[in-house]
Amino acid sequence: MRIKLAGGVGEHGRNCFLVQGERLSFLVDCGKMAGAEQPNPYLEPEEIRSLSHVFLTHSHADHTGALPWLEEQGFDGIVAATPETLSQLKQMPQRTISLNEFSPPDGMTLKWGRSGHCTGSVWYHFHLEGRSLLFSGDYTEHSLAYVADPIRDLHADLAVLDSAYGPETRSGPEMRQGFLSEAAKSCGQGKPLVLPVPKYGRGLELALLLHQTWPGLSFYGDAHFIRQLDWLRGDQAWTTADIRDQLSDLTVEPIPESVPETGVLFLSDPQLRDPRDEGLARRWAQFGGLILTGSVEMGTGSFRLQRKGYGTFCRIPVHCTDQEMLALERQNIFRQVIPYHSAEHPQQAVWIGL
Repeated sequence: MRIKLAGGVGEHGRNCFLVQGERLSFLVDCGKMAGAEQPNPYLEPEEIRSLSHVFLTHSHADHTGALPWLEEQGFDGIVAATPETLSQLKQMPQRTISLNEFSPPDGMTLKWGRSGHCTGSVWYHFHLEGRSLLFSGDYTEHSLAYVADPIRDLHADLAVLDSAYGPETRSGPEMRQGFLSEAAKSCGQGKPLVLPVPKYGRGLELALLLHQTWPGLSFYGDAHFIRQLDWLRGDQAWTTADIRDQLSDLTVEPIPESVPETGVLFLSDPQLRDPRDEGLARRWAQFGGLILTGSVEMGTGSFRLQRKGYGTFCRIPVHCTDQEMLALERQNIFRQVIPYHSAEHPQQAVWIGL
């Protein structure tokens, strides 16, 4: 058996891992590298045609964005993921199966658990051909909103672990305090604040954090953000009962025609690619603040506003640091570890033999 690091190692994006055994060949994730001249995973045509499955850890584009390209290149296998992840995909693959209904092919056993990153996000533990593999996906045990099934006491010949935050030394609470200190420049002074957030993920955490800190603060959001919040109020699989109780008294109003004197606006467009969102964020930021909580891609609306001094970047604990990755190593038995999702850990080889 051998593993091809087809993307995501030594870079932030394009996450894709090819598992090639004697009888089975499959991918874990098939992401895109935004802004790259060649954004798709490094896969050969014969490798694509040999695939039986693609297992998705979650729906974010750096893990799923190359799926349409993969089918164009001849992939006719099955895409497996949680029902929530499948429902979040921009373009539904031709053949899909929910993990709840998935029966592993002969020679494979599979365990999966919630990774704490967003609704539908999971980690995978495979056993096949006498080897075991662990893929953490985007992983955190410290989410304010999403449940994680901690990775503990597992054996793996190879573990591919999230280390997107690399040498970051701050703890999760310290990162959140840094965000709140920046937000206080707007929320604490009666000014408006704009938060561009992913369609699924950290937006809920930020809303909860701000609501806990300033209970009387007004919230506004686009239609997608409001729908997600309404759905999560009734969810019992990915959020805790305590969080659902807090959501019950958190109200988000539609975007007003004019910028209010104070309040927080959530836009489900983290890079502000839509010119309308970019313009809206600019208008609000002129009266208050704009905080970016994810990687900013060159040439996007978020990049332009940050370059012009409107946007401030604050890291939120939705990934692992190197310290947290090392803690996972100590809490499990991994023969070999490959850190991914970070340029801080350069790729040493394309193929890993087991």
